[in-house]
Amino acid sequence: MDIIKQQAKKYPHSIAIQYKDKEISYKDLDQTIQIIAHYIHKNISEKRIGINITDPLESIYCIWGTLRAGKTIYLLNHRYNTYTTDIINHYNLKSILTACPKTAPSIHASSINKTQESSIRIFTSGTTAIPKCIIHSINTLMASAKEVNKAVNYQHNDIWHCQLPFYHVSGLAILWRTLLAGATIQLLTTQPNYTHISCVEKQLESLIKVPPHHNLKCILVGGSAIKKSLLTKAIEKKLPIYQSYGLTETGSACTLSKLTKDTLPFSGQALPHINIQIINNLIHVKGSSCCLGFETSPKNITNLNKNEFYNTLDYGKLSKENQLSIKGRSNRMIIINGENIFLETIETVVKRLNNVNQFYLLPITKNETIFLYGFVDLKQQQPKYKSIINQTIKTYFSSLCIPKDIQIHNFRKNGNPRYSDIKAL
Repeated sequence: MDIIKQQAKKYPHSIAIQYKDKEISYKDLDQTIQIIAHYIHKNISEKRIGINITDPLESIYCIWGTLRAGKTIYLLNHRYNTYTTDIINHYNLKSILTACPKTAPSIHASSINKTQESSIRIFTSGTTAIPKCIIHSINTLMASAKEVNKAVNYQHNDIWHCQLPFYHVSGLAILWRTLLAGATIQLLTTQPNYTHISCVEKQLESLIKVPPHHNLKCILVGGSAIKKSLLTKAIEKKLPIYQSYGLTETGSACTLSKLTKDTLPFSGQALPHINIQIINNLIHVKGSSCCLGFETSPKNITNLNKNEFYNTLDYGKLSKENQLSIKGRSNRMIIINGENIFLETIETVVKRLNNVNQFYLLPITKNETIFLYGFVDLKQQQPKYKSIINQTIKTYFSSLCIPKDIQIHNFRKNGNPRYSDIKAL
């Protein structure tokens, strides 16, 4: 029996989802998912199905309906169509759900429950134009949810306000935590009655300016991604901040601690389900929420050895109290407003342009804000090269990835750019 069926039996009339002005009980959620699972089982023969849905409520229905039908789901980014089309073509996905199937209730709907045959694919940026495809199961995500719920005291009758998309591991993790707790996930509503919320920097700034209600139990942030000056203000306001560190490969958070003056420099302690080792200054993790492996193409899957530590490629250090501090990224990844940005991914896309020989990005931090500066080597002069490059980046990535400035650079003569080469500084 899957977790939604369990909660539908235990808490049939409890609210599972607050969506705009609607409230969906666990009983109604289970029934809707069962109808969709039955439809998919009967009408879609492909094992592999893409989920590319804008509406978060329909996303939940289709994610769990497809899993209950025993399928492998690929969670696609509905915000960037060109990027998603490349993924669909690369992984040869034939069936894509862009909305809930229009189907009527069936008397046979209750017979479908194949969640143990299902699998989950989550995409994260990598060092090529096609992002890394990470393989999870319902159980690996549940292992993380179980320990995070304990750490932040997330229980039945609590409400987690979710502003993150479900194609991202952080949004998916909130859904799993909610279902495991028999609690409520809050979507597209301004109701202030939530007890838990996950924040990026801009949202935390708003909470500091307008203090939240007294029922708030947890504001979960990624410790290394938030300005320390902002966290200091949060401490002064006595906000219930929890710092964390996690990645898609670990099903979201694998370290977590409540923010105090003493824990300010850190990103939390390892949760009970995760072991952390620092090897050659790099963070290595092992535990029950670690992914099952990676898929580089439909016929090329690499399984992760659960008995070995996984190299996150993040530099870190453990204190005597086992608190983890993040020192940087070995794979040229930066975090801007909570979004992971892999510089090599952007560079690879720009280098596809016919007139570009080489392209390189340098991140600069000013007053705790990160800006990108680009360097390009063109095959021939092109007056509007900056706008062409920026438009290309905007097509594939968010506006956060657009450089503050782009300048011509002779890579053959001068090698990769250095910070002293930035003319705009």
